Amino acid sequence: MDENELRKHVLGAKKTERIIFAATPELKEALETVAQEKCMSLSALLTALATDEVLANKDLFGEEGE
Repeated sequence: MDENELRKHVLGAKKTERIIFAATPELKEALETVAQEKCMSLSALLTALATDEVLANKDLFGEEGE
């Protein structure tokens, strides 16, 4: 699966799942600052960062993206 297909696979479906993690107030504030500077929501920033990590490790995913 090439990068574009993998990106479509992980981002193309309806968003129904939530990932909850703990962060320090300082990390949250720093991420909010970055998101604001990039004119995006914090959620969009975290999704972009996670997607970048998936794409950087695309060799872990088979032809079906599973």
